[in-house]
Amino acid sequence: MITSFKKWISYILFDTKTKVTYSPELLLGVSEWLERSKTTFHNPSLPLKESTFVVFDTETTGFYPYAGDELISIGAILIKNGEIQEHQVFHEWINPYRSIPPIVRELTQVKEEELKEAPPALVVLYQFLQFIEGHYIVAHCADFDLNFINLQLKKHVKTKLQNPIIDTLSLSYYLNPLQSSHDLDYLLDLHHIPLLRRHHALDDAKMTAALFIKFLERLEKRGITTMTGLDHFIRSMKILHK
Repeated sequence: MITSFKKWISYILFDTKTKVTYSPELLLGVSEWLERSKTTFHNPSLPLKESTFVVFDTETTGFYPYAGDELISIGAILIKNGEIQEHQVFHEWINPYRSIPPIVRELTQVKEEELKEAPPALVVLYQFLQFIEGHYIVAHCADFDLNFINLQLKKHVKTKLQNPIIDTLSLSYYLNPLQSSHDLDYLLDLHHIPLLRRHHALDDAKMTAALFIKFLERLEKRGITTMTGLDHFIRSMKILHK
């Protein structure tokens, strides 16, 4: 939980917009964590069930980061030795400094008052980088979340997230390309994963983590038990389905 962030930011107010300026200390901290993740060694022969993954999700004001939509929350949970670590979680609201469309308020059940008291995006991303360290990260339709995160990182520190990424949407397709849907709701129902709050970043991350463990079990049945094996499987499926 972020309890104090005011030392890292300043505001410039314009009529209907707020420009947030971040301190050199925060920018340096973000850059250092991104550089550190570049040098993290990942043993490709380590069994998948002995690897550490961080499964994450974001909520946003809309679908278009390059057209003005913003992050409003990030949630994440750790998987270690094949088990979800229920007490190792991350969740923060983010002040988007813009209005929240009614459909987003309805989906996420977020209150605008909560967001007004929340820290801005880069402050939360600094904490998120520390949570994920150099681990493999996992998300459903990962490109969507990464576009929002990387837009902030590129804007302020001229680089992007460095962690190796696994997309459960792509993995679902590669495991069963003839399946009628690879939408998260469909997959949760298909694999009998208990529903938590949908469109809540932490709960979506928890459900995606449960789905990812199901996928690890299916991979193991195919003899795919290491990251090397998983990389080879994904590359071969990409070639096959070009």
